[in-house]
Amino acid sequence: MSDEQIIHLIHKYRSSTLSETEELAFFSWYAEVDPGEFHRILQQAGEVDYEPASPVFLSSLEERLQHKEAVVRKMPILRRAAAAAAIIVLGTTAWYVFKPDRRQVPPIIAAKVNDVQPGKSGAVLTLANGQVIALDSAGNGVIANQNGTTVTLNNGSLHYNADNAAAVSYNMIRTPKARQFQLQLPDGTTVWLNAGSSLKYPTAFTGKERIVSITGEAFFDVAKDAAHPFVVEVADQVKVQVLGTQFNINAYPDEKQIRATLLQGSIKVNKDAAAVVLQPGQQAQVNDEITVNRNINTSQVSSWKDGVFNFDDLGVEAVMRQLARWYDIEVVYEQGIPTNRFYGEIGRNLSLAQVLEGLKLSGVHFRIEGKRLIVLP
Repeated sequence: MSDEQIIHLIHKYRSSTLSETEELAFFSWYAEVDPGEFHRILQQAGEVDYEPASPVFLSSLEERLQHKEAVVRKMPILRRAAAAAAIIVLGTTAWYVFKPDRRQVPPIIAAKVNDVQPGKSGAVLTLANGQVIALDSAGNGVIANQNGTTVTLNNGSLHYNADNAAAVSYNMIRTPKARQFQLQLPDGTTVWLNAGSSLKYPTAFTGKERIVSITGEAFFDVAKDAAHPFVVEVADQVKVQVLGTQFNINAYPDEKQIRATLLQGSIKVNKDAAAVVLQPGQQAQVNDEITVNRNINTSQVSSWKDGVFNFDDLGVEAVMRQLARWYDIEVVYEQGIPTNRFYGEIGRNLSLAQVLEGLKLSGVHFRIEGKRLIVLP
């Protein structure tokens, strides 16, 4: 939040006029702020167009910073859970929400009656013989044995052991909307699948290369094996080659480009005759050709696997696509797509209405109708 937004919340706190959302935002900031930064903000608090805060009040508030954990603990549990949604500061429109002596922004209501719960861990596994296993409901233990390769489910994570493999077959794992999943391939590579994605892979790696193919989005932590490069095929047009590294691939059909983002190591991205080699912190963006963005916020790219939406500097369409996949909803724009941009992080464990409580500070209006999210002007 900007200094002016924080100062505005301080003055509203002083006058006991904080709304529930503002209170969540204030206490979330208050619990994390550094004492030096807090003192700097208080020094500015008397310089805006409000009734000046008394020195006694400011001194008292500053003293409470020493006990900020106790202050935060007084917040009801459910409201603390929603604090991640309230703290988000979204776009330039939000500036008018907090700026003094400006027009009032109409209240924005995110309907909670028709709330939608967040996604969870789960996937559908298709074995080589065509058998389909819903991993959401399968119990722990060995769930399949394919030509000597055992497949084990352990607390929501799938593991392959190919030590006794006699032949190679192929499996497919798919995450519907509102699901994500983690698995370990036969070579020890760990893969996280985001909602609405799929991964095809062999039950044992026996060739010169370790080849898999994906749709949607996946994060790879590749087991090192210099003699057998790891290759990810994307949409029959892009190949990502790697020896041992961490990277994310976003290849949803409704996205404008395929994006391969490198966090550690080195990867080579190929399309037709073109190829680029990425260094950590770079992203290959593939349309008709390959371009490289050399200044990527890698934590934003991979935050989904850690249970966080990172909406920093994203437009409405990009954010709504993420919500549609995770909450399995249809997004409808009633009167065109707003031009607001969003900033901040929100937990993916929150309900849709809780997320919208944060997003509404941007000035974008929402309405939930069953499994439809209506975006208003």
